[in-house]
Amino acid sequence: MFAFGGILRQFRRGVPGAPTPAGVPVDRRSELEAELTPVLSRLEPAQREADAIVAAARIEADRRRAVALKTATQLVAQARAAALAEQRRASEARLTGADAERRALLETAHREAERIERAAQDRVPSLVTELAARLQEGAR
Repeated sequence: MFAFGGILRQFRRGVPGAPTPAGVPVDRRSELEAELTPVLSRLEPAQREADAIVAAARIEADRRRAVALKTATQLVAQARAAALAEQRRASEARLTGADAERRALLETAHREAERIERAAQDRVPSLVTELAARLQEGAR
């Protein structure tokens, strides 16, 4: 749908008020460009400065990112080395514990073997006597 109000507004200049002379339809776009071009051209140095600040910030951000990556890589390497060292210490502790347990078991086994040997030696004379008695009974 076509808006007639828009067409009528083109023939007016300024604020409503006293009648103005009739004229050619106003090209608002051209008027705005003519009005704003000098103002916006004054902003060009500020825009260049802002662009330079943004570029410098990007460079600084890239530098900081690289430093952070390097630091993170070093921290990960240190953590891995510390983890390996801790694993070695834990393994050594387990081996030391296992070795102590092995030695204790060997001592216990030796003591038990000695006890069994003493018990066997203590029983030998009575077993020999009993065997001799049985052999004599069987010979009769």
